[in-house]
Amino acid sequence: MLNKNSVQQFWSLLTPNIIGVFWMLIAVILLTGMFAIAKYLTKTLPIIEVASFRFSMSLLFYIPWLCKAGFGALKTSRHFAHFWRSAFGCTSLACGVYAVHHLLLADAQVLTFTIPLWSILLAAFVLRERIRIDRTLATIVGFVGVIIVVQPQAGIDVASLVALLAAILASCAITTMKHLTRTEPSNRIVFYFLLWGTIIIGIPAIFDWVWPNWKEWLWLIALGFFGSVGQYCLTRAYAAGDMTLIAPLDFTRIIVAAFYGYLMFNEIPGATSLIGATVIVISCGYIVRQEAFTKKKKT
Repeated sequence: MLNKNSVQQFWSLLTPNIIGVFWMLIAVILLTGMFAIAKYLTKTLPIIEVASFRFSMSLLFYIPWLCKAGFGALKTSRHFAHFWRSAFGCTSLACGVYAVHHLLLADAQVLTFTIPLWSILLAAFVLRERIRIDRTLATIVGFVGVIIVVQPQAGIDVASLVALLAAILASCAITTMKHLTRTEPSNRIVFYFLLWGTIIIGIPAIFDWVWPNWKEWLWLIALGFFGSVGQYCLTRAYAAGDMTLIAPLDFTRIIVAAFYGYLMFNEIPGATSLIGATVIVISCGYIVRQEAFTKKKKT
């Protein structure tokens, strides 16, 4: 049987990038589940209200941590960085909702999935991370897989530009988070993200409020749990690994989303979706495999 010491010993043998991959995959599963729950809730509740609960409910799950750690755990000299990280995330969410409302879902999604490409550029110019050619090519291949899955229609309008803006803002949020992980612990980063998000999204939600029933309250609690734990795992992922390695793994959301779609909404992906998902798995798998091979060769 596995004990605590054996688990810690195994964990210590893993490279930082492999640990980052592990946290990222868990984050993808949880955060995609959060969006699946949000999709279900938006059938009866306003979108902005569901978005506000994503922050406020997740914040409640961090109250026990705050009680245990004390307010001293919130002491930081980087308040502006915490604010901007949350502001980027909230405005990205708002732009994404606008784009989905005015565009076909496929068009909005294909622009949203440009986040890893923007993240790699930001990692190079802001974080000064070295971009390897193989990772860049694998990221491009993964993006091609996304196009195969969503089959976007041609044409660019204002809503498409807003969807692209959502991807850029999300990349800025990720880059800001990566900056914060250099000096800030994961729990503090997530807490301030949820606190500011509750304020920024909560204010407009007041003007479009519908009181949830008891079943919706249960789903909202689940929404908060998936969001808070998933955000924590995401923070740990970027703290452990290089952004140019971790960011492309976001492509696996398509595969996880297909599973949730079938489980919760009886959605069955078509042949093109399966082909695109295969391309995404191959590209992300290649990145992880090459990283492990390079580390082993150096050792």
